[in-house]
Amino acid sequence: MPVKRKPDQSIIEALNKAQRIAFGPVLFQAVRSALATGLLSHISEAQDTEDEAARACGLTAYAVGVLVDVLIAGDVLTKAADGKLALTKTGQCLLLDEMTRVNFNFTADVCYRGMDHLTEALTEGKPAGLKELGDWETIYPAISQLPHPARESWFAFDHYYSDRYFVMLAEELRDRLNPQTLFDVGGNTGKFAAACLKAMPQTRVTLIDLPQQCATACSNSILAPFADRFSAAEVDWLKPDCFPSVGHKADVIWMSQFLDCFSPEEAVSILQRCKPLLSERGRFAVLECLVDGQKFPAAGFSLAAVSLYFTTMANGNSRFYRRNDLLSVFKNAGLDVEYCRDNVGVSHTLYILKPTAAK
Repeated sequence: MPVKRKPDQSIIEALNKAQRIAFGPVLFQAVRSALATGLLSHISEAQDTEDEAARACGLTAYAVGVLVDVLIAGDVLTKAADGKLALTKTGQCLLLDEMTRVNFNFTADVCYRGMDHLTEALTEGKPAGLKELGDWETIYPAISQLPHPARESWFAFDHYYSDRYFVMLAEELRDRLNPQTLFDVGGNTGKFAAACLKAMPQTRVTLIDLPQQCATACSNSILAPFADRFSAAEVDWLKPDCFPSVGHKADVIWMSQFLDCFSPEEAVSILQRCKPLLSERGRFAVLECLVDGQKFPAAGFSLAAVSLYFTTMANGNSRFYRRNDLLSVFKNAGLDVEYCRDNVGVSHTLYILKPTAAK
């Protein structure tokens, strides 16, 4: 991603931005405390003075005072001449915007303590921060076992960026590819499988994932009405010789935010192992977030930041792909892009892939 810098940036502007980075963790924790104590919520509703807000929230005047100072400096609050406090637009986003809340809680509950081990993760190629949540080699087998509130925040983050588009994407697969059989690789809790089963009454869906995720999906009540057309197959893709045991081939192999959980070499291996599972007319449908494929700077920044979650907390060697890097994965796996659609939902790109024709 090219570095963007204003050529006319003054030293004062540069110093201001540098101090925001230097004290960024302090501001983050101040916002976290203001949310946890109800201070931001109260100010949003009442626009009280500091003393009034302190009494309403059960805090001392000192506690409110130090929070207010840093939140004003951080453009979260304003104070009028009469001492009345109010939320800025940024403060309103932190309190009321669902995307901001999901991102904030994911950072606070899943990533924050682990990020202290980022340098170790970068130098060793392992998720060195994961030990702050539990004793696992990678986060994936442990998702359903994560401690509170990390588990809830992880699923809220995952679902926010996936679930809201599942119905639309299931209908798009139906209209574009009309599969009779579909494999949902990395299907997690089975929500996309359920969307496909509902949108395509003739389609059989097999969810392929780790044993823990398959067990979670099979116990998910949303799949119960489709028991005659739903199945699950266990696999550990990190074992190079491991293949899922399935009794038929797939017209569509679906992967949603799945390849970003693996290094490029691992992703190529997985795609190559999946290719023999395609039917004669089979296609891959891959949904990914591209760090350099975003319309809005906030989206690109968010994806770049979350890549460090993969580094420190998840597996130590994956990331959200840059476009050309993902295209290289497809090419190295022997796949051609048949269709591509950017700007799916908040930040996704959809690829339809077919095996490269033999020469």
